[in-house]
Amino acid sequence: MDTEGIELHSLFDGRLRLYQYKGGYRFSIDSLLLAAFARERVGGCVADLGTGSGVLPVILSRSADVTSLTGFEIQPELAELARRNVELHTLGQRVSIEQADIKNIRSLLPAESFDAAVANPPFYPLGTGRINPGSQEAGARHELLATLSDFVCAASYMLKNGGRLCAIFSASRSTDLICTMRANNIEPKALRCVHSRAGESAAMVLAEGLKNAGSGVEILPPLVIYSAGRTYSPEVKSIFSSL
Repeated sequence: MDTEGIELHSLFDGRLRLYQYKGGYRFSIDSLLLAAFARERVGGCVADLGTGSGVLPVILSRSADVTSLTGFEIQPELAELARRNVELHTLGQRVSIEQADIKNIRSLLPAESFDAAVANPPFYPLGTGRINPGSQEAGARHELLATLSDFVCAASYMLKNGGRLCAIFSASRSTDLICTMRANNIEPKALRCVHSRAGESAAMVLAEGLKNAGSGVEILPPLVIYSAGRTYSPEVKSIFSSL
């Protein structure tokens, strides 16, 4: 690992410390919102599909309901960085990081190996926006290395019957998310739209689904990120203080 290109970030009064690349991929607020959403819902043996720097396993490991976590990451540099963050928090007995392509999940582990999964799939399909195809950011944000369908299909394979998937995705592609979940036998059970500001269209959607469950979905109250200007809303401040 190129340690010269890495810096240690301390967030939330030091409660969350993570190594990140100076010029590469860095996690953003969507990962933190997903962590808060999933923390109330997942337990047992949990998989993180596309773990990046390992921020979700680090946060979710603090839940008493979670017994173990495995982060899957296709980019070798990010997988190694995630391992370093696991070591930073001395989580090696509960958290493991696998450098692996989730499209090959069937050759990596037996079916129904996990109780729950979390995923922050790339928001943008190929052919949208300007990207550097070789950058870490491009692989994390655009469907260069895996598509939404790849993520949901992998989750369906690895989840036990009744297993839970929690995901965050672009609100403009909510239909894609819901249809892909149902096509892979993961029934949407809760949806929450995330808005940058009150009165604006949703930017993201948080979703919870259960494998092989019956139909029926709860639409949760909206989550607003900013209350005024760049000031975080009281709820987001509360989320951050709990991480």
